Amino acid sequence: MAAIRAAGRVLPALLSCTSHTARRCWLLSAHAGSPWPAAARTEALWSDRPRTLATSTVVDPECYHPDSIRNFSIIAHIDHGKSTLADRLLELTGTISTSGKNKQVLDKLQVERERGITVKAQTASMRHKMGGREYLLNLIDTPGHVDFAHEVRTSLRACQGTVLVVDATQGVQAQTLANFYLAFGMNIPVIPVLNKTDLDTADVQGCLEELERLFDIEPESVLCVSAKTGLGVPALLDMLVERVPAPPGRREGEPTALLFDAWYDEYRGVTAMVQMANGSLRKGDKVVSSATGVDYVVQEVGLMYPGETPCSGLYAGQVGYFQCGMKKRQVRGCVCAGNRSTVSR
Repeated sequence: MAAIRAAGRVLPALLSCTSHTARRCWLLSAHAGSPWPAAARTEALWSDRPRTLATSTVVDPECYHPDSIRNFSIIAHIDHGKSTLADRLLELTGTISTSGKNKQVLDKLQVERERGITVKAQTASMRHKMGGREYLLNLIDTPGHVDFAHEVRTSLRACQGTVLVVDATQGVQAQTLANFYLAFGMNIPVIPVLNKTDLDTADVQGCLEELERLFDIEPESVLCVSAKTGLGVPALLDMLVERVPAPPGRREGEPTALLFDAWYDEYRGVTAMVQMANGSLRKGDKVVSSATGVDYVVQEVGLMYPGETPCSGLYAGQVGYFQCGMKKRQVRGCVCAGNRSTVSR
């Protein structure tokens, strides 16, 4: 478990870090810090990958209250088209440019790009307009291989809904079953999507019957798409707004967050991914690791848009990252100090 104290208040994180690149967990406490401007002009940090958006953009999370936020993940069996679907969603929302060939934009590890599989869950934020209102959609693309099922479980805890992708040429497979019942057991709404329906070998009717027989999913509720061509994908964006509940939480009062992922960089230190439940976290907030007793100042806070994009702060319901220059790689375990009633385990 981890906890952050921001602006003089306790910020308990509800889950330890489980990333394979940083298998450690911290109990953090932070104190009041200086505010940051309400809006920040940022640039996408993807210069080494020209397929993604290279122009400057303004991202102001303060404009998005919990009722205009949707946090969701994509789950499926391996090679059923999760990453390709994520690429189309990012393109349609203008998060990445459509001028280049986008393929596995969120897969950043070399082994992922070489083998065409997702090993580590990745996060990206998107903006989508519907009914005259703009929504902030936070996507978590999860692995499909059984060896990384724990990544899926951890990611689902940061979501209020999930998209279940099924390959129309292969039907329901092992991880389709495992991931569905994982989400079902966590009471997370599932949006069924039948992918690759444009292929000659697709058995759409057979897959719809299989989904109804195994999961009691009505055929009328299944969205048929082609992630490769983009067929039916725009309808999925509207469906996410309609079917995924808004995250619970308030900006006022004691800030709380779910720490669900982290990774380490030799120069920048630890980057922590959190889903804010209540309150806010801003640049300048002071944090201290209970494992080492070392104080840190939050140096950067922002959204994954789709790269690390600094912004004014993170607020209730939002998914983003923060960096505080933590470079103690030997930190392991979690020391719970103080009032244990303020720390969720």
